[in-house]
Amino acid sequence: MEQDMLNATHPSFSGIEPAFWNYSDHVILEDLKMDSTFVFLLTSLVSAISWVIYITYYNSRVIGFILTRLLNRFIIREGYVKVGSFTLCALSGKIMFRDIVYITADYSLRIQDGWVIFRWWRSYVPKDVSEDLSHSDTRLSVLLNGFELHVYNRCELYAKLEETFGLSSQMFPDEDNHNPNVNEKDSESINNTANEFRQQHNAMDVSRHVENIRKQEAHVIARTWRDLIPVIKLDVCTGRIVFGNRLVPTTLSLTVEEAHFVYSTKPAASRHDHFMHFTKCKAENFKVILAPSPKYTGK
Repeated sequence: MEQDMLNATHPSFSGIEPAFWNYSDHVILEDLKMDSTFVFLLTSLVSAISWVIYITYYNSRVIGFILTRLLNRFIIREGYVKVGSFTLCALSGKIMFRDIVYITADYSLRIQDGWVIFRWWRSYVPKDVSEDLSHSDTRLSVLLNGFELHVYNRCELYAKLEETFGLSSQMFPDEDNHNPNVNEKDSESINNTANEFRQQHNAMDVSRHVENIRKQEAHVIARTWRDLIPVIKLDVCTGRIVFGNRLVPTTLSLTVEEAHFVYSTKPAASRHDHFMHFTKCKAENFKVILAPSPKYTGK
C-alpha cells in the first residue's frame, strides 16, 4: 500500500528522453581542425567578451582615475580632487559620476554619485535680458546623491587680518619665504616706466574701453548664457552642510533628506541691474542641528 502511494506521488521520468540537440555524442572533437579561421573565431569571441566586461564594469573607473591625475596635476593647485568614476553619453547629453571628493584648506566637498543632463537637442532662441525666463523649458538638470559640504576654516580671511594688524603670517608661512627681494631702486624705475607707458596710451585705452563696453552691452542684451540655460533644476538626495571644526565647542549642521531647487532669472526691479536671480526650493525632513564638536580641544 505504501509502495503504491509513493509511486503515485513521485512519478518516474525514466521514459522521457532528451532532445537531439542536447546530445554531444554526435560531435567528434578529435576531427576538429585548429586552422586560422577557428583561431580567429576564438580570438574574436574572447575579445568581444573582454570588451563588453571592460565597458560595463571598468571603463568609467579608468576614466575617473585619468581625470583625477590630470586635474591634480594641471588644474588644481591648492587642494586635492578625486573622481571615482566618470561616464559621458553624448547622444542623451548625460554625464554620470561617482565618488567625487574635493578637499581644500577651508572646506571639503563630497558627492556619492549623481548625473548631469544637458538637453542639447532643444532649440536655441535668443531673448532680451528684460524678459522673464522662469517659464522656459529646462535644458540643464542635475542630481546629487549623498551631497556633503564641510566648511571648517577661512584661511584667506585670517591672512587678511594678519596683514591688516601687521602680524606674522601663520596661515601661509611659506609665502613670505618664496617672495623675491626686489631692490628699492629697481622697483622705483619699474614704476616710473609703467606710469609713463600708461600716460602715453591713456587716450587710446579710454576710447577702446568705451567701445568695448558698448559692444559687450549689446552682446549681453542680444545673447547671454540665460538664453542657452534659462532654467536649471537641481535635485539633492540626502544632503548635509556642516560648519565647524575641533577648535570650536559647537558645530552647525544642516541636513535634508530630499530637496528640489529651480533656478532662473526674472526682470530686474532696479534699472541699474540687468536681471534678478531667484531660486525656488522644496525640501523634506530639513533639520538644523547645533551639536557639540567631536574631538573638541578647547584651544
